[in-house]
Parts: sequence; C-alpha cells; structure tokens
Amino acid sequence: MKPRVIFIHGNQSTHWAFAWAPWLKRELEARGYETFFETFPDSVIARAKYWLPFLEEHVRAGENDVLVGWSSGAVAAMRYAETHRVLGSVLVAPSHTDLGDALEKESGYFDAP
Repeated sequence: MKPRVIFIHGNQSTHWAFAWAPWLKRELEARGYETFFETFPDSVIARAKYWLPFLEEHVRAGENDVLVGWSSGAVAAMRYAETHRVLGSVLVAPSHTDLGDALEKESGYFDAP
C-alpha cells in the first residue's frame, strides 16, 4: 500500500497551489499516490495552534502518511511529528528559528526548544 502524501504549504499563502506544488500533486497522483493538498486555516500567519489540530482532526495525518512541508509547513511537519507517528517527512526550506521575522515568531512554532 502506497502512503498518502500530505502537503503543508508555508505562511503568507492564500492558496496551496503556488510555485511547484501543483506540479507535485499531479506527479504524485499520476503515480498512484493518494494526496492531500488544501489551504490550511490561518494560512497567512500559519499559527501552530490552528495548524497542528487541523493536521490531527481534519487531515488525520498518521502512520501511513508522508508529510511534505515547505518553509513554515516544514516546521509544522516537524512539530507534528514530535507527538504523532507518521511514516516520514520531506522538509523543503525549513528553519530552526523564527529568523527575526514577525510572522514566524507569531506562529508559535519556536516558543519551545
């Protein structure tokens, strides 16, 4: 059984379909993968208090899923995997600090070590 691939876009997004994401969705589905590509709630600020429950309750990301996180989405994928079992993660342009950016700081992902 192939894993489901869940795409987590970055902050400052008004829609998930930006840059290379539509291409990735097409390629994965052409190869028979189930995918989840949706715009996350609070997509501009990308706060953990909304995104992590969304992954758990709406997306139901779990043991047979691969999280593909881009930028803030990569940080969300890492934080989610701290407390939930997932098959794997692909992290594109993650960061380990808020980079001094107000929106990144507001996200809440960097409040804990």
